[in-house]
Amino acid sequence: MLFTSSAFVAFMAIVLILYRVFPQRHRWFVLLVASMTFYGFAGPSFLFYITATIVCTYICTTRIRLLRNARDNAVADTVDKTARKAIRAKAKAACKRWFVACLLVTLGLLAIAKYTDFVIGNANSLLGLIGSGRRFGFMHLALPMGISFYTFQTVGYIIDVYREKTTPLTNPFKLALFVSFFPQVIQGPISRFDDLSQTLYSGTPVNRHGFTRAAQRILIGFFKKLVIADRLWPALLVLIEAPDEFRGAFYLFSILLYAIILFADFTGGLDITIGIAEIFGIRLAENFNRPFYSRSTQEYWQRWHITMYTWFRDYVFYPVSVGKSMLRFSKFSRRFFGDGIGKRLPVHITLLWTWFLTGFWHGATWNFVAWGLANGIVIMVSLELAPLYERFHKVFPSLGEKKFYRIFQIFRTFWLMNMIRSFDIYPGVMNAFRLMLSVITEFDLSGFISRNISELTLPISDYVSAGIGLLVLFWLSWLGRGGIDFRDKWATFAWPVRYGVVGAILFTVLILGAYGHGYDARQFIYNQF
Repeated sequence: MLFTSSAFVAFMAIVLILYRVFPQRHRWFVLLVASMTFYGFAGPSFLFYITATIVCTYICTTRIRLLRNARDNAVADTVDKTARKAIRAKAKAACKRWFVACLLVTLGLLAIAKYTDFVIGNANSLLGLIGSGRRFGFMHLALPMGISFYTFQTVGYIIDVYREKTTPLTNPFKLALFVSFFPQVIQGPISRFDDLSQTLYSGTPVNRHGFTRAAQRILIGFFKKLVIADRLWPALLVLIEAPDEFRGAFYLFSILLYAIILFADFTGGLDITIGIAEIFGIRLAENFNRPFYSRSTQEYWQRWHITMYTWFRDYVFYPVSVGKSMLRFSKFSRRFFGDGIGKRLPVHITLLWTWFLTGFWHGATWNFVAWGLANGIVIMVSLELAPLYERFHKVFPSLGEKKFYRIFQIFRTFWLMNMIRSFDIYPGVMNAFRLMLSVITEFDLSGFISRNISELTLPISDYVSAGIGLLVLFWLSWLGRGGIDFRDKWATFAWPVRYGVVGAILFTVLILGAYGHGYDARQFIYNQF
């Protein structure tokens, strides 16, 4: 059920009516029923995966809670310090077993659904390399909607419970709502339980002010999706389906188009997600902070898909980097390579491992693995060159404040990230590398200019429509500088201007939006994850 479909609008209307009718203390249950219904529309068989995740998580976290309660009672009744220590150690070991079992089941469901055919395909390739005629059949399992997002959100909850940072829920249905909350199940954001739970179960009444602000956010999401992303997608499809024909300058144009489409599609979907949650008085984490203004790759990932970046930082990078194995390796590397390399090598290995997992999380292909490792390598090289940067800026101390230099850094980061995304859109790792190389070996600007871009299935009017949309996005970005919500800026406008702006954007969506008879509505890009 697409957010931009009439079916979803009808679904939301029914949910809102029920939400208003039910008493405040039971409204969270309305959201749970709505969430499971919404997920069931995506595929009734998918309910098995998400229900299994919920049941396993509830059983294991409940056992951990009971074990800790028994530990605390036993420690309180014991005077002997040695006995207390033994009680704690025994309880810790038991909790760890339940914790590991829960992770194995939860992540195992994700692995089965998402990576089974990837493993089979690589096993068949390996058998072919050694001359064996044996082949395994593919399973062709359907990928449940949003399984990567709700699995990682659940895993974060499990880890926080095990670390005693979060008190586990005693109500299984409230846990089910946390895992399945329908606005964010498609493409995030990946919420932390302690943050989301503050408003998820409150049953906050829908008021006029909150509804108006939410509607403004949803409208912007529709605008990004329909006026920009879906309008430009057919042209990108032509470019990426004929990589041998569209190389050099056309390749640069294709990755520029993809950057625009992905940003408009992903942020548009999240605007709708956050807006829907706001209607029910629920706060979701922001996932973007003007990423195209980033001056380095590391800064870019602090601004793009923020909840994913912080999830991998907090639950993969930090634990691995301070784990016993890595600390032992750190001592070993310092002894054999000296303090300089010895200190940095464990950090770089952890960094590459984290980005390998990040890429693999995105998709079960070597392209995504290459994409993740490319990000990790660029960040690693930047860290290694940090002393050189410092010396450079000491020689030219005022350069960092120069506007042209900041623009250069933004321009460099933007195109570097676009080229890394080649692995995202072009099949085959080597094919992506060849297209990158074509910028040097086959760059023909005159040929690009002479060939009318309207040949790419889109008339010039569609590019103009998308261009108007981009101008609006730049304006919204300008309003949101300094972390200010653009709606707060709108609120300062005189009412004729405020209503005029909203009316103009709504009119643009209705007139220039890519939908209607003969239009094949596209699912959000991140729905595939």
